[in-house]
Amino acid sequence: MELGGRFGADYTSTVKRRRGGEVGLANILEKIIDTLKAHHVSFLFLKPVTRKEAPDYLKIIDRPMDLSTMREKVRKLEYKSRDAFRHDMWQITYNAHKYNNGRNPGIPPLADQLLEICDNLLDQYDEILDEAEADIEE
Repeated sequence: MELGGRFGADYTSTVKRRRGGEVGLANILEKIIDTLKAHHVSFLFLKPVTRKEAPDYLKIIDRPMDLSTMREKVRKLEYKSRDAFRHDMWQITYNAHKYNNGRNPGIPPLADQLLEICDNLLDQYDEILDEAEADIEE
């Protein structure tokens, strides 16, 4: 018996490929996060900023971001592209500059270094990221 149409083999393989692409992308992004977390410049960006650490943080920062939140997003397959992932990494840097401008001049350069390391890792994984993203888009 031939099912064909929307529920045929072509449809199933596309769905599986797409899901495989999402999982493949997530695996690569998780490796990148692991590498970033192991780097000494990441220590301030590992977890969300608490009210105790910075009582006015959420009055100044509209979109908090940190590496543990990014890891959760990776594990929930929320990133569909490296650009979305990189945007969250950029958000960490933007927040570090916005909040610490004039307060803690040593923090923004750490965030800049973290973003630079992220960019280098994204370049390093460029080919396999292309493959994973292509499988998602199909």
